[in-house]
Amino acid sequence: MEKLFKTRTGQWATTAELAAALKSVGAHDCQVLYMHTGLAFGTPNPDLRRTELLAAMYETIRASGVPTLCVPTFTFSFCNGEDYDLARSKSRMGALNEYIRQRPEAIRSVDPLMSVAMVGTDRELVENLGRESIGAHSTFDKLSRRDGVKFLFLGVLPGDCFTYMHHLEWRARVPYRYHRDFRGRITAGGRTYEDTYSLFVRYHGVTPNTASHGYARRLEERGILKSTGFGDHWLQCFPEPEARAAYLEILGKDGNFFIEQPFQPNAADRTFEGSNMVSL
Repeated sequence: MEKLFKTRTGQWATTAELAAALKSVGAHDCQVLYMHTGLAFGTPNPDLRRTELLAAMYETIRASGVPTLCVPTFTFSFCNGEDYDLARSKSRMGALNEYIRQRPEAIRSVDPLMSVAMVGTDRELVENLGRESIGAHSTFDKLSRRDGVKFLFLGVLPGDCFTYMHHLEWRARVPYRYHRDFRGRITAGGRTYEDTYSLFVRYHGVTPNTASHGYARRLEERGILKSTGFGDHWLQCFPEPEARAAYLEILGKDGNFFIEQPFQPNAADRTFEGSNMVSL
């Protein structure tokens, strides 16, 4: 048992407690676990180097026995006017995701906008992808066609970072988003080349609201979302099919539910600002 974080009350959050928390929310009971992460569990153990702490967390998660673990390693490189290097472009999705990306057993998708790293058996989730980062033939599209997929939020909340919701917006063809092409250079597989990828971005001036937190509460009220405390934060987990159905149900009733103001198509503005883009 490794001590990981010291909480506000002076207690230690340990690897044993993390393993129990993962089991409590059902994160072990799936074929594919897509994980969003943060480290807001307390003060990191000063006796552990950063890589030791991340390794202990990673090994605990892998010990749950899930066949395939996926983490977002988004860079939005082309959106930010940068080249994308499959091996060297750092993830902007947190320290644990970046640690997993660099593991020798990890495979990362060739996507200069929203790459994903996976460890385990289902390599097809990050290989042979299309060039729509959240649309057709993307990792998200493939997840929607798999059995036994769950989403885990480790130290972050679904209302803040449930990126899959944007794939569902694509499926629902929400009017306040459109496909925008981004072009740049990719280095992968021993060569450098130019390519174009598409992202389903919001029209300029369309602002998301906080309804995604209400969506998460709805999942919890329906018994779809399982939650448990770990250290100073939470683990939350839910299965893909039920989450998808609930989200599309909301959009079917009100296509503007997740934005501040109802979208007016005649005022659509394709002005794009993405100099430091970290989310969609």
